[in-house]
Amino acid sequence: MSKTRPVNSPTKKASASKSKPRKSSPTKKAKGKPSRSRAKKPIKQSWFKRFLKRLFVISFMMGLVAAIPVSIWVWWLDKELVQHFEGQKWQVPAEVYSAPTLLRTGDQWRKQDLEKSLQQAGYRFGRNSQEVGWAARSSIKVSAHLRSFSDHTGDYPAQRRIFSFENGQLQIKTVAGQEIKSAILEPQLIGHLYGGSSESRILLSYEDLPKTLINGLLAVEDRDFYQHFGISFTGIARAFWVNFQSGSRKQGGSTLTQQLIKNMYLSSERSYSRKIREVVMALLMEYRFSKQEILTAYVNEVYLAQHGNKAIHGFAAASKHFFARPLNELNIAEMATLVGTVKGPSLYNPKRHPQRAQKRRDVVLNLLHDQGFINDQQLSVSLATKLQTRTQGGTKSLYGDFLDLVAFQLSRDFDKATLATESLKIYTGLDTRVQQAVLESMTSQVKALKQTKKGLKGLQGAVVVTDARNGQVKAILGSSDGHYTGFNRALAAVRPIGSLVKPPIYLEAIANQSFTWLTLLEDDETRFDVGGQLWQPENFDHKYHGNVPMYQALAKSYNLATLDLAYRIGFEEVGDALRRLGVEREFTMFPAVALGALELSPFEVARLYQPIASAGESSQLGIVASVLSNEGEVLKEFRQDTRVPYSKAALATLRDGMRLSAQIGTTRAAQAALPELVFAAKTGTTNQQRDSWYQGITADYSTTIWLGADDNHPLSITGSSGAQKVWIEMMKRLNPTSLDRSLPQGSDYYQVSTNEFKLAADRCDDKLTLSFLEGTEPSDKNFCIWPF
Repeated sequence: MSKTRPVNSPTKKASASKSKPRKSSPTKKAKGKPSRSRAKKPIKQSWFKRFLKRLFVISFMMGLVAAIPVSIWVWWLDKELVQHFEGQKWQVPAEVYSAPTLLRTGDQWRKQDLEKSLQQAGYRFGRNSQEVGWAARSSIKVSAHLRSFSDHTGDYPAQRRIFSFENGQLQIKTVAGQEIKSAILEPQLIGHLYGGSSESRILLSYEDLPKTLINGLLAVEDRDFYQHFGISFTGIARAFWVNFQSGSRKQGGSTLTQQLIKNMYLSSERSYSRKIREVVMALLMEYRFSKQEILTAYVNEVYLAQHGNKAIHGFAAASKHFFARPLNELNIAEMATLVGTVKGPSLYNPKRHPQRAQKRRDVVLNLLHDQGFINDQQLSVSLATKLQTRTQGGTKSLYGDFLDLVAFQLSRDFDKATLATESLKIYTGLDTRVQQAVLESMTSQVKALKQTKKGLKGLQGAVVVTDARNGQVKAILGSSDGHYTGFNRALAAVRPIGSLVKPPIYLEAIANQSFTWLTLLEDDETRFDVGGQLWQPENFDHKYHGNVPMYQALAKSYNLATLDLAYRIGFEEVGDALRRLGVEREFTMFPAVALGALELSPFEVARLYQPIASAGESSQLGIVASVLSNEGEVLKEFRQDTRVPYSKAALATLRDGMRLSAQIGTTRAAQAALPELVFAAKTGTTNQQRDSWYQGITADYSTTIWLGADDNHPLSITGSSGAQKVWIEMMKRLNPTSLDRSLPQGSDYYQVSTNEFKLAADRCDDKLTLSFLEGTEPSDKNFCIWPF
């Protein structure tokens, strides 16, 4: 029997799975009409929801796409930051240092000279010398706590020493009273090479940073430094609140890390893009580097002052600039002054605006006190301390000529880029005390000469001072007006040397043992045929002196007697002697050369005289002693060739004979001015008095001095009345040591009678002590026994 299906009952398809029975909801059936079920239509979303959905999808896709270049940008920033920070962060030019000052018991020193040397080195004088870099003085003594230093010769610890000056001789003792032989005053920074003209910076390590400086920076610039990760929200909030209360921008919210990023990587442009870059780089820097590395970089990088065309970067360089002493020797008030300049290097410059800088310093001191870094007493003392800056002498004027010489020597071994950027340490033989004396003596004496003599307009000069023993250049000056001009006359003024050529001739005569100081020379009229032309020389006094002993001819600088000697030796042999002593400049040997028609610079003359001054201990001049890397590694050590072509006995005999110039010759004025000093010397004057020369030798110094005009016009001064005055003034300032009268093996002193040229007994009245090479002394003796 069939059943009729209800028309409103849906037909179900057969399913393999058992379906859940559906609950039917009660519905009201219409009468007389069959019941019908309606299919549900999908609910439509509103246009706003569809818009949001599409916007989310599009934004998500755009975010994914944008993340790629942003990631690349962040990666590039990170790479740039790391490469610059870990590599050569600063292009620091090579630093040039003087020689350390060796203070030896028994050396000639005056109390005021040592005090001046300590002051120039930045030592602070007070009641005691317990702290490093401090000195104290009484009426007869000086005590100093000398600084530690390292160079190519080793490490030298800090040492506290007591100095006294009995009879002008230095005596050195420890604080406990123990006598010691020597003490060393550290080398002084005298300048930079190449890049140093635009930027000054002294690099410090984290271990070198004074605690007071770190506390000051944290108190003033970034008190949350050790808590934040590059940016400080609390710092920003604090700055906002302070600025809101004051109604002006009194405090910034940038961290030390952000400030370092701005200084090292970014421009001064103010824009949102630059600020975003600053924040990202600050976060990267904090992630990549430690707090100690960031703080050290900040201390070395921050700009603090402008000195002429030179920017002063870093607290160490600023300490030298404002207070002329190392950073770790500053007191709390001075340290606070430097920290205060960070806010406005021009506005709070303590040299230009001392009152404004002191007010800013006091703000820093109070912040240090409020945050517990200093106590009440330290605050009170520091606030009461008067702000005092100390100007350090301009190194370019004082040492510019020497720095040129250093650059010239190093150009053979180092390229200019390395010297300008690699922070090398260059140690030299320069003596700051001697350099200062040279400058002051030259400027004062040239000024006096111009005032007392006519025809000296445009008078210029040059000086070269070497260590008489080892040949190290102690000082060099290329002008007479005290200003570095770039034209170094000590190297570039090539002029006839006049009678300074004579001692090498006498040396050659002594060395071949055919001549002694008693050999008679003919000082008489003479003529020479030179290339078909007749040359008739004269003595300076236009007189003839007949037969004169060799010692007298040299002491009184007789031209005709010297020509007689050169003729008897042989002019070619004279030329060879000059070349053996170091003359490298080409010249043609003819008779006039024996009277000084040889053109050399003052530096070349100093080289010529070095074997004589050292009595055979050294022959070449030394400029640079060593070059060290910033880490202390010795990159280059320079050693002079000490080979000398003459025996020590011959050189010492000549030098001893040059002493007689001070007793009976052309340098008697120097002996009168320095009666206690034993020295050797020679004057030189060229035709028409165009050039004034002087060569002086003591146990300490060999000094070459030239005066003349750049246009070579005639002057009214000789070697005695011109250059000798500069030397006298120098020696008064330096208080040098007398020449030792001892002679090396192979030569000895003999007492001779001046009228018979025989060995003289002690009872003889007319006698003289002269040096002779072994075997050349007189054989006859005058006993001076007179019958009654």
